[in-house]
Amino acid sequence: MKNTILLLAGLAMPTIAFAATNDPLNGADFVVNCVSDSNGGAVTLARSGATDKGFIVTDDIKGEATIIAGLNSLTFLHIMDKDVVTFVVDFDNLNYDMSIKGPHAAQDFGSCGDPIG
Repeated sequence: MKNTILLLAGLAMPTIAFAATNDPLNGADFVVNCVSDSNGGAVTLARSGATDKGFIVTDDIKGEATIIAGLNSLTFLHIMDKDVVTFVVDFDNLNYDMSIKGPHAAQDFGSCGDPIG
């Protein structure tokens, strides 16, 4: 019985370690594709290099972003001329909220697929 428990624990450990390394909340590289609920537009958010730097791509926005960690969420902050763009992705429910503050103020929200790492 003891050997069976040790064997099962040994088999579970690599799975737990693999899941932890692919978790976007722990700094891993990833890409997440999202779709706007309001207009059906595509949103792609990515992190490369396991840093606090990422990338945002939409129909109207394309550029580097600073990533700020939250509780089960990541905020992508992008400054575009006089506009400040924030995408907040909640990894509990895979939804996002986007807002633009500045001359081109806007709001958007939508859902995301599982992060690809």
